[in-house]
Amino acid sequence: MSKMMKNWKMTSGPGPEPDADDDEELNRLMRTDFVFEAEARTNLGKPRLLALEGYDRPFVRIAPQISMDEHNAPRGADDRRDRHAVRRLIECLGEIKDLKGPATSDAVDEFASKVFAEAPNFGRAIEAIRRSAQVHIGRGARWLQIRPLVIESGPGSGKTRLVHLLAEASGLEMVYLDCAAMTNVSPIISQDGSWSNSRQSDIMQALANSASANVIVVLDELDKLRDMSRNGSPKPSEALVGLLEKRSAAAHMDNYLQLAVDLSFINWIILVNDATRLSQPFLDRCQIIRMAPPTPQEIADIAALEIERRGLEPELVITITKAVRSGKITSLRTLHKLLDVANAASARSTLN
Repeated sequence: MSKMMKNWKMTSGPGPEPDADDDEELNRLMRTDFVFEAEARTNLGKPRLLALEGYDRPFVRIAPQISMDEHNAPRGADDRRDRHAVRRLIECLGEIKDLKGPATSDAVDEFASKVFAEAPNFGRAIEAIRRSAQVHIGRGARWLQIRPLVIESGPGSGKTRLVHLLAEASGLEMVYLDCAAMTNVSPIISQDGSWSNSRQSDIMQALANSASANVIVVLDELDKLRDMSRNGSPKPSEALVGLLEKRSAAAHMDNYLQLAVDLSFINWIILVNDATRLSQPFLDRCQIIRMAPPTPQEIADIAALEIERRGLEPELVITITKAVRSGKITSLRTLHKLLDVANAASARSTLN
């Protein structure tokens, strides 16, 4: 374990989880006139804290509560064929959203330490996340908030597994977008609602469905996105710069809904093989971590940890180590596929 990780303070967490009685009391309180009045006073981008004894809950409203008549009047858009879908999205986005995740400095350290234990080869990226989260905690945040992060590494290094570990350890919902399969940026930024084939973005749909505003949005292989639309840019990431700036993201105008939505609480993680394919303005707004490919020794060490964690036969460590040193296993992707096969074989033998 690195010196950086050893110096982290380990605690039992930010406090006891509320029990069922607390949840029932919270739900009762959420139905009272007092809370609805408090919700009505909540400004966009201004977090509020709903305090119940032993239960502190930050919440925010990311879109205004408006009727469809108010929404359509300025545009004369009451004849939209998708008006029912639009109405539902606006209603869901207008609900109050939680702000979740590690809420104290100690909780952030514990969260980072937990992820590092599962992905030690990503220590630099985890440390960047930890420091960024600590900065926001120092500024008064009581939820997980990080600066946009670009992680550059070769294929099979374990980037996708890392973001799943981050989401699991933080308790945040993750919105995963495979940019290599995209032919334009509409899954990230909604298309104009005036077009017949218009659609909301996957991010906007996820926020509407989520109870939280500070979800983790993962743009995987953004460097491979090719915008094939008529006016597509050779570097589509240029169109996403506004999402990464707090001020512009807080007043993001969604093209499909024609509604201002606060996206400033999103935690952005961008995974790439080649960061030079992203636009410089985009990179200027991110932390950038360039990861070297894992060494054979690192792969062997991770294999030993995974074999122990999965409860596989200890003798498998010797077999895997030999395969790594002979060059048969050169990436973490290959390693985890082999361990998944070993897991399945172990499960079958147990059943028999």
